[in-house]
Amino acid sequence: MHDAGYTAPNNKLNNKSVNNPSAKGRVTLRRHAIRLLAMALIALLTVACNRDEPTPVPTTAAGVAEVIAANGTPAPDAATSSKATPEAPATPTPTPTPLAGRIVLWHSWAQAEGDALAALLAQLQAAEPNVQVETLFVAPNDLVSSYAEAVAAGSGPDLIIAPNWWLGDLVNANALLNLETLAPADLEALYWPATIDALRYQGALYGIPLTYSLVALYVNTALVPPEGIPATTDALVEAASANPTAGIGLYATFFHTYWGLPAYGAQLLDDQGVVILDQNNGAAEYLMWLNRLQSTPGSYVDLDYGMLLDRFKKGEFAYLVDGPWALPELRTVLGDTLTVSPLPAGPAGPAQPWIYSDGFFINPATTSEQQTLALHVALLLSDDQAGTTLATTGGLLPSARNANLSSTPLLQGFAAQALTAAPMPTTPEMAEVWTYGGDMIIKALSDAAVPPAIVSETTALINEANNK
Repeated sequence: MHDAGYTAPNNKLNNKSVNNPSAKGRVTLRRHAIRLLAMALIALLTVACNRDEPTPVPTTAAGVAEVIAANGTPAPDAATSSKATPEAPATPTPTPTPLAGRIVLWHSWAQAEGDALAALLAQLQAAEPNVQVETLFVAPNDLVSSYAEAVAAGSGPDLIIAPNWWLGDLVNANALLNLETLAPADLEALYWPATIDALRYQGALYGIPLTYSLVALYVNTALVPPEGIPATTDALVEAASANPTAGIGLYATFFHTYWGLPAYGAQLLDDQGVVILDQNNGAAEYLMWLNRLQSTPGSYVDLDYGMLLDRFKKGEFAYLVDGPWALPELRTVLGDTLTVSPLPAGPAGPAQPWIYSDGFFINPATTSEQQTLALHVALLLSDDQAGTTLATTGGLLPSARNANLSSTPLLQGFAAQALTAAPMPTTPEMAEVWTYGGDMIIKALSDAAVPPAIVSETTALINEANNK
């Protein structure tokens, strides 16, 4: 399954659904018991098909190693690839010409995503008839624990499709092959750089990017004033103040609002994982802007995602900050009046929303020959032709740089936003960032304290929780 509104990178038992971005119920931005939270998120994602709300923003969840230690869900009983004893890392051999062999792929893609994957495999079969790819759908709440346990036992699939927020735990569980010296040298010419960086952990590359998600600005063109779509945050508030139907809906989670922090000059983390939001006035000024926006008639900064979506569909305001998971529903209601545009810039520069990626990851327990074949299959299933299919068949944003999006103009709008996006961090420190960062937004909106004090407190709380 692909992605929903947003799921945090350290939510290792989470999964996503591009076709089903909503989830009933909502996990608040409070720190729950790790395993109970993971179970709650799994349940929320299981019922996401109703699309009432986006995937909730979690705090943290059990890591892969913890799942294995707790004897989590056993690996699915399915055909697995040829295995080598994982006593030492194997060095993949040169690519066979032509490609030939059998690859086992595990995934959790369903509905439109599943259709897109089937189309990719058909293209691969036509291009490489001697390559056989056997797929196994694994339920989203079982995929990570099943895969990690299988690898630990020296078995499992050759390839897995997974989101990058599992990266740290899977690397620490020795469940991913390091691709830093194995991937093509021209990788950045093939894929959007931020989608590649999203698959790096501690400087090393562990995946081949397939799709990505981020937020941008949905626009109801029927409500845009004559002066056009506001290019800056100040212009947006001014336009909304003059005409409430030129307002905006903004889901008050840390993921949906992060884009404004760098736009106001704030930096979240330094190279050591220390939160430095209090190093300048940027974060405080952005919180002031959010508070001002919330106080503007016709604009909403709120944790009620369903309300925001409904009001936008009813034409109560012109703009909505959200991701591609909402696209099918909004397009059905708004038709040709719906477009997607980059988010407004702040005083320090362009909006920089976070990108997170789905990628192909290779099993380190396979033979070197299987690793070589798996790498080339991953590259073929994520190339420009594959990217075009992902967009047209699955409604997905392809990581391939030169995928043809001409028939999917709304996705082109998200691709334009991706030019200023940044890879979402996957470091361990982020577990506390999701908790306290979300609280920071809510405190600012509720006037719990003046913004500079909120920023200082948030910075101290995160660093203290991370022993920084």
